[in-house]
Amino acid sequence: MSKKKQKQNSGYKSWWILLVLVIAILFGNSNTSIKDFLAHLGNNQPTEQIANSEQLTNLVFDIQKYPQNYVILNNNQPQFSTQTKNKIQQIKSNLNQYINESDDQQDTQYHGFDHLGRTQQVSSFVRYKDVVKHSSSVMKRPAFPESTKVSGEYLDGIFDNAANQWQGQQSNNQIVQLANYHGYLYNKSHLLAWSLGGSMSSENVILGTRAQNVGTNQQNNPGGMAYTETKVRDFLRQHQDDTVFYQATPYYKGNELVARGVQVQVQSIKNPSALHLNVWTFNTQSGVTINYQNGQANV
Repeated sequence: MSKKKQKQNSGYKSWWILLVLVIAILFGNSNTSIKDFLAHLGNNQPTEQIANSEQLTNLVFDIQKYPQNYVILNNNQPQFSTQTKNKIQQIKSNLNQYINESDDQQDTQYHGFDHLGRTQQVSSFVRYKDVVKHSSSVMKRPAFPESTKVSGEYLDGIFDNAANQWQGQQSNNQIVQLANYHGYLYNKSHLLAWSLGGSMSSENVILGTRAQNVGTNQQNNPGGMAYTETKVRDFLRQHQDDTVFYQATPYYKGNELVARGVQVQVQSIKNPSALHLNVWTFNTQSGVTINYQNGQANV
């Protein structure tokens, strides 16, 4: 063998040794699987570093950069308030007890509406049984009640503060024909998915575009809110002895009635390093211009 080939082979061996050492360090003292590590190596998802909600709402949507209407924030590291961290610790200290409670005892907080009638944050500690109870094998997903109406849904919408309910006659929704989609522009988009134990009420729903809700609706590549929802369901199916904290926060600009997007932050409780997500879903639809002030849209 030539000296040149010997040198090349030596270089290849050095790289393999380095890779083995890195994997050994990463997995020697963690519960992360090699499968997860390899998946991470092939991950080309868009990412952004964000410091505050203003930066979030000012993120410019680009279909080429964000083809599934979401972006990973701050390396997928959640940034919870002190109050939330304390609540997570409280659940963790009594985790087995919480897991064993009945499926009607899911710990979920709906923060209702602000003074303009806009849906606010929803958070929940989701267990495997909370996924099971709303699965299609157990019960059929119900239709939205007539009372489930949201800000921006109606051009002539009026929010009844006393009843905590929107009223209107002139819907902003419309059937659109776009390059890769034909159907209604808007969905009533869950903050806490029905499949994660969420309700069908207005306090759990925003006016979201189809793309904000499901991206391009590919089963093998879920987008929009479906991205994090799928991650959580899959995790709980594989870790039934754990629980996931799920927090979805819609952000609005000024007094606009339609959210610019939703930030979803997720963390597993028993082993926080096993699942942690920080994701922004854009409330946009490629090919459509939305008036976030009142919900009107033009193709």
